Amino acid sequence: MKSILFCLLIMFPAPLLAQSPSVAETLCAQALAYAKASTAKMPGDYVFRVSRLPLMPPLKPGRLSFDPERLSKQDPVGRFFAVFRINVEGIASASVRVEMEGKWIGPLYQAKSALKRKTPITEDDFEEITFEGIPPAGAVKVFPQGSRLSQPMQAGKIITNMQVESIPMINALDKVRVTLSNGPLQIVSEATAKSSGGKGEKVRLEMAGSRKILMATVTGPGQAMVDTKGGSL
Repeated sequence: MKSILFCLLIMFPAPLLAQSPSVAETLCAQALAYAKASTAKMPGDYVFRVSRLPLMPPLKPGRLSFDPERLSKQDPVGRFFAVFRINVEGIASASVRVEMEGKWIGPLYQAKSALKRKTPITEDDFEEITFEGIPPAGAVKVFPQGSRLSQPMQAGKIITNMQVESIPMINALDKVRVTLSNGPLQIVSEATAKSSGGKGEKVRLEMAGSRKILMATVTGPGQAMVDTKGGSL
């Protein structure tokens, strides 16, 4: 559950005196809130703690406020830090970093038995496990329905993004119905696929009646679209 107090500290940081003994503790609270807010839309749940009080730089006397700038990791698990700008009387005066540690809690998916490459990924072949800590690199956190394995898997192994690929809706040498779009104008033509791809992926197409190669986005089985974005068709 997200802390309302932490969110208020981020949105409306209370001014503090530079010499106040609570400055470092207040900054830690804002760092925890910032890390939590940064992961709000990510799957699973994150738990954070400050590993040590930040070392505050020398500052002029005056009222302080803090503005978060960045986290050192996009996925803040293990050791990382948050960077804050320190304002004295509303004027940017220094930067400080807060050393933190994070762990992730949520479901991961492991193979029930050995699986071959190109096996469709279904819930029958994988079991959900509750994980707490630092997940394996690239671990899949949302079950990849409509995908298949890009490489074999051993029993008991946790599936990662590198082992997942889309099931092709277009395969090389398939005949493709391609829509060329230019604003309200659309032209439908035939083409031959020169590469394979799943829905939303790019494929190379050779247009019928010419050897012109276009990159198109797969929209369905045997269908693709080229958006010329204002150029001529």
